Amino acid sequence: MNISPKGYRYLVPALLPLAGLYLLWRARKQPSYLKHWGERFAWSDFPSPRASHPVVWIHAVSVGETNATRPLVRAILNQWPQCDILLTHMTPTGREAGQKIVQLDPQRIRQCFLPYDAVYAVRKFLRQTRPAMGLLMETEVWPTVLEEAHALGIPMALVNARLSEKSFNQAMRVPELMKKAMGRFTKVCAQAESDAQRLKAMGTVEPVITGSLKFDIQAPAEALAKAAQWKLGISKPIVMFASTRDGEEALIVESLKEQAKPEVCYLLVPRHPQRFAEVEELLKSAGLRYQKRSLLKSPDDIQKDTQVILGDSMGEMFFYCALSDVTLMGGSFKPFGCQNVIEPASVGVPVIVGPSTFNFSMVVEKGMEAGAITQVEDVARAVDLAHQWLMNPEWMASLKANALTFSKMYVGATERTMSVLETLWKKQ
Repeated sequence: MNISPKGYRYLVPALLPLAGLYLLWRARKQPSYLKHWGERFAWSDFPSPRASHPVVWIHAVSVGETNATRPLVRAILNQWPQCDILLTHMTPTGREAGQKIVQLDPQRIRQCFLPYDAVYAVRKFLRQTRPAMGLLMETEVWPTVLEEAHALGIPMALVNARLSEKSFNQAMRVPELMKKAMGRFTKVCAQAESDAQRLKAMGTVEPVITGSLKFDIQAPAEALAKAAQWKLGISKPIVMFASTRDGEEALIVESLKEQAKPEVCYLLVPRHPQRFAEVEELLKSAGLRYQKRSLLKSPDDIQKDTQVILGDSMGEMFFYCALSDVTLMGGSFKPFGCQNVIEPASVGVPVIVGPSTFNFSMVVEKGMEAGAITQVEDVARAVDLAHQWLMNPEWMASLKANALTFSKMYVGATERTMSVLETLWKKQ
C-alpha cells in the first residue's frame, strides 16, 4: 500500500470521527482522554505568543518524550532569554508530565495538545501560535504539520531522533509520503549512528549525531531524598519491575509465585496508569501479598509480610529507581522494544533487560559493554539473576559503580543539540 502526500491530506479529515471514537474508548479506563477535545480537533483557540517574545515550539507525544525535553527546555530558557516555549503533547499522561516542566518558568512556558494532522487544524494551530521554530521529539513525523510549517517558512528540527529497524520498515510502507515529510526537516539531531543512517535513508538532511537527551536528565533532589528516607525504613533489598507492559505482568506474577524470596521486596510499576487495576487483579488472583503505593504515606505503612508494592502512581519513576537495588526493565520481555534503561542507571542501579530492546538498542549495547546492563532470555532468568546479585555485596557494589559510570559517559547531548539549533535561532 502506498499513500501519496495529496491522498494523505484528504484521508486524515475523513478519519477524524474514528479519532473521536478512539478517545471515547480510551476514556473508559482513563477519563482524562475526555479533556481538551477542543485542542485536539482545533475547535478552540491555541496559546498566542506574547509581544516581542518569539516562540520555540516543542512537541513531545507522551511521558518519555516529555521528560526528555527537560534538559533542553532548561538550556533554551537560559540561552535564549527573550524566547517563550510552547510544549505540545498527544496523550494526557504526556501533558501531565509536561505540567512539571512548565513549573520551570510558568510565565515563559505554555502547554496544549497538538491537533490531529488535518490541514484546517494544523493551519489554525500554526496561525495562532506563530512559532519561530518547531522541534519534534524522537520519532514524531506528522506530514501535514511539516508541510504547512515549510509553506510558512518555519524551520523544523527532529531532536533526540531515534528510528529502529522496525519503525523504519513500517514507515517505508508509505515511502512517497514519508520521504517527502522527512525531507521537510531543516535539521536532524540523531541519537546514534544507526539512527542517523536510517533517517538519511528516509530522505532527511544529513543528521548530526548528538546522543540521547535522556542521559542529561538529572534525578530531582527531592526524589532522591525521599528514596533515601524510605530506604532507612525498609529493611529488605528491593527488586523493581519498571514500566511493565501488557502481558509482562502475568509473566512476572507467575515467576514470583515460584521464585519470590521472603528477604526481598518486589516493586511492580506498570507503564500505563489505565492498567493499574488490571495488574492489581493479577496480584490478587495469584495470592501474592501486596500493597499499593498510593496508600502508603511512609515506609512505616509497609507490612512485614508484604511481597509486592504496586507502583500505582505517576511522576515517581526517579523515586522508584533510587529506592531499588536492581531494576528489571519492562517492555523488553515482550516485543515492545524496552523502556528507558537510562533512568535507573543514572542513580546507580544496575539493569536487567529481556530480549526485546530495539527502542534502546544502542544504549543497551553500550550499557552491556560497560557492565551496567545485563540481557537475559526471560523473566524467570532475570529474577534469578537479581537474587544472585543481591546475595553478593561485592558484586552489587561493582554493578552499581558500573551503572553510575556508564550514565555519566554519555552526558552532553543537550549542549550538542543546542549547538545545532543555534544555527536556526540566529536566522530568526
